[in-house]
Amino acid sequence: MLMRGIHWLLLLFTACNSASQNAPGTTVSSSSDKKIDTIHSKILNEDRFIWVHVPEAIRNATTKKFPVVFLFDAEANFDDTKNILDKLSKESAGKIADETILVGIGNIWLRYRDYSPSHVDSSPWLDDNTAKITGGGDAFISFIEKELLPFINKNYPVSSSRTIIGHSMGGLLVINILLKHQHLFDNYVAIDPSLWWDSQKLLKESTVILGNRVFENKSLFLAVANENGKRMDPAQIKNDTSAKTVLIRPSLSMIDHLQANKQNKLRFEWKFYKDDHHMSVNAPATYDALSFLIASFYKD
Repeated sequence: MLMRGIHWLLLLFTACNSASQNAPGTTVSSSSDKKIDTIHSKILNEDRFIWVHVPEAIRNATTKKFPVVFLFDAEANFDDTKNILDKLSKESAGKIADETILVGIGNIWLRYRDYSPSHVDSSPWLDDNTAKITGGGDAFISFIEKELLPFINKNYPVSSSRTIIGHSMGGLLVINILLKHQHLFDNYVAIDPSLWWDSQKLLKESTVILGNRVFENKSLFLAVANENGKRMDPAQIKNDTSAKTVLIRPSLSMIDHLQANKQNKLRFEWKFYKDDHHMSVNAPATYDALSFLIASFYKD
């Protein structure tokens, strides 16, 4: 777990160091076609940075609106996701990906505050100082709903078709939004979500929510990475009780709940990435998720 954290921090540091060379609210470069907007959040009492890519083919649109893909941890994931959309555009006869606006929600080094649905006093995977700031997920979701979405709707030609992508703690937040704020997005992508959080509290809540609510016209792609050591298949992982699989088993339990509640009309797909670990799974899972979802982007 420590090595995963170090890898993640190095990845974010490299991306943030590059991003810091550009002033918010300006175009980063003509080659990347990427703009960074600044939103002052009254809810969070801080500035938030939003990375936006509007494809050249739709920059001069006057009346037509286009689907939008949101993703967490923009500093680490934005460029890869843009490249994936470019690839899908070339592969798709309809070029739907070439008419998709990408919005990355910047991270300010408080992922455990913003993405956690509940406060924890301690955890085997958190130090005490980090645990103290946890539980800000509801405030962050309020920021998304009341400040970010109105800002994007006002400034960019986006339709009501929205997709959200999150990895790790970001994936936990994606699941939280789907279960409790499903009106915010149409498509949800949870990549190796941290469903172990708070003794699997959100996972336990999902057993009731998935059985009692209707998710018509909503889609979920859930990706599960393998552990770093011995390669195991999902059945072996479910039966394993070692520390090596403790972070993976909750995702497989979530999949069982999803498959047992098909009456809720959620469009659902999942994939187990046997040869990818937690830090390598994001790009291939994003490609597979968007391939699965992209046909539904134009719903209007």
